Amino acid sequence: MSALRDKRVLVTGASGFIGSALVRRLLGDGAEVHALTSAVSSVYPVRLAELRDRIVLHEGNLGDRGAMDVLATTARPDYVFHLGAYTHVGKSWQRVDECVHTNVQGTVNLLQALAPVGYTRFVYTGTSEIYGDVPVPFVEDGPVNPVSPYSVSKYAGERYCRMFVQGRGWPIVMVRPFNAFGPRQTPDRVIPEIIVRALRGQPLRMTKGLQTREFNYVDDLAAGFVAAAVTPGVEGQLFNLGGGQEISMRDLATTLLDLLGNPVVPEFGALPERPTEIWRMHCDSSRARAVLGWAPEVDLEEGLRRTIAWYEEELTRSESSSFLSP
Repeated sequence: MSALRDKRVLVTGASGFIGSALVRRLLGDGAEVHALTSAVSSVYPVRLAELRDRIVLHEGNLGDRGAMDVLATTARPDYVFHLGAYTHVGKSWQRVDECVHTNVQGTVNLLQALAPVGYTRFVYTGTSEIYGDVPVPFVEDGPVNPVSPYSVSKYAGERYCRMFVQGRGWPIVMVRPFNAFGPRQTPDRVIPEIIVRALRGQPLRMTKGLQTREFNYVDDLAAGFVAAAVTPGVEGQLFNLGGGQEISMRDLATTLLDLLGNPVVPEFGALPERPTEIWRMHCDSSRARAVLGWAPEVDLEEGLRRTIAWYEEELTRSESSSFLSP
């Protein structure tokens, strides 16, 4: 029986890619899910639309301390998964203030609002980008050098969590998930962009593709979040969530196109490199494997096959799908 069955669980950033996968996982575990989204419109968040009768949706901005106080007293969660954030690395250079306001002030607002509630565990979502350009594989106790406004703000949020653990004894666990992929990801991220362009026969312009990353199937990451929440005695600890399988962007693109039947020819070198490019990025996840008992179950090629199948079905269903337009 799941440790989260019948528990009140709050997920911030619940309408996001990883957040919505986590919501599905939590519902499968029998949790009572309260989902926070910053959407301020009459349109129900698309990733949660099919779940609307199974969750309690709260709308609010993390930067609004009063809204967080209302959220905390209304949801009164046993467990909290904090994924709400400004998350676009490249665009963060033009939106530094939003990064700081949402990722730093928002995290502090939420933690302070929840303090009187008496929750069991708070899981803070960091990012692999925190490591920056230090040598690989990235280890939790190793050096970091965040090199974008986004990664600096996420690291600052993580440091506040550490401070509250040490200074107040709050039950917080921190995770750094590595690149996620899978169904329902929008095409402003590399894997869905390649898939959608290939399916439509559109030009695929890329950098030389020499930089490396690791990619993790989103359901595996959701399982890692749950493990971080329910494993006893890990308050104050930090865990990498990733499989550690390194692949260049060039090889990723050619693998995807091979699986798709090579409908287009990639134009490597057509785009310039990012000025603060991180050339290698993959993790050592031995701590999560040993302490949380967690390990990815879906390897890269199988995950890519599942993802391609989902986008093929989505393209057949509706050309106007929000998952097909950046």
